[in-house]
Amino acid sequence: MGPFPFVLAGVTVAWIGFEIWLIVRDRINGKGRPGKDKGTLYFNFIAIIVGLTIAGFLNGKSRFFFPGGRTEAGFWIGIAIMIAGFALRVWAVVALGVSFRTTVETHANQDVVESGPYKLIRHPSYTGLLLLCLGDGISLQNWLSLAFAVLLPLLALLYRIRIEEATLVSSMGSRYQEYQARTKKLIPWIW
Repeated sequence: MGPFPFVLAGVTVAWIGFEIWLIVRDRINGKGRPGKDKGTLYFNFIAIIVGLTIAGFLNGKSRFFFPGGRTEAGFWIGIAIMIAGFALRVWAVVALGVSFRTTVETHANQDVVESGPYKLIRHPSYTGLLLLCLGDGISLQNWLSLAFAVLLPLLALLYRIRIEEATLVSSMGSRYQEYQARTKKLIPWIW
C-alpha cells in the first residue's frame, strides 16, 4: 500500500479546501450567488464528486489496469498532472482577479481578461479542473477509473461553458466575441 493513498488524499484535500475557500470568499463578498448560472455550480460539483467516487470504487478492478499493471511512475505522473491542474486553476483565479466567481455572473465594468493563462484559452480554470480529474484517474492506473474521473466532469463543464459564454457575450458583446475568435476553449491551439 505504501504512501500512495495518502499522497493522493493530500492533493485531493488541498484541492477541495481551495474550492471551499472560493465559495466562502464569494459568499462573504456577496458574490457567486447561484441562480443565474442555471445550476451549473451544483451540476459541476456533483459531476466531479460522482466521477471521482466511481473512479475510486473501480480502482481495484485489475482487468482495467493500464498495460503493465500499476507502477510507481504511473502514480507519480498522475500526481504531477493533478498538481499542474491545481496550479493552473489557482493561476486562472488570480489572473481573473475580482471578476472570478464560482457561479456564472458578470459585474459592472467587467472587461475581457487576456493576461496570464487567458492569453491562450478562455477557460483555464476549467482546464485546471479537468487536469486534476485526469491526474486522479491516471494515478489510479485504471482505464475505467480514468474514464469516469474525466468524462462526467467534462460533460458538466461543457454545459457550464455554454451558459457562461452566452452570459459573457451578452454582457461584453463584440469585445468577448473577438476574444472567442482568437482563443480556444480549453486546450491551447487545439480546442
